[in-house]
Amino acid sequence: MPELRGIQATEDVKAEWEKAYSLYLQAPGDRYDKKNDRTERIGYVATALQLTRKQAKRRIRNFEAWQRNIKKGLVTA
Repeated sequence: MPELRGIQATEDVKAEWEKAYSLYLQAPGDRYDKKNDRTERIGYVATALQLTRKQAKRRIRNFEAWQRNIKKGLVTA
């Protein structure tokens, strides 16, 4: 359940999410193509953390959902 993301996760898992997302923000991407930009950034995170693309995508998506839920007040930081 997405609304439980951040409640069930341990601190080390959350730290992994934060690290992956910080790399995602630093990654070079394609400024002109939104879909390709995200794909290239996720690929960069995957190679930097030695993960598969699916694992990197999952960590980034979990971080984004966790931040949305903090904003909604469903989860505390």
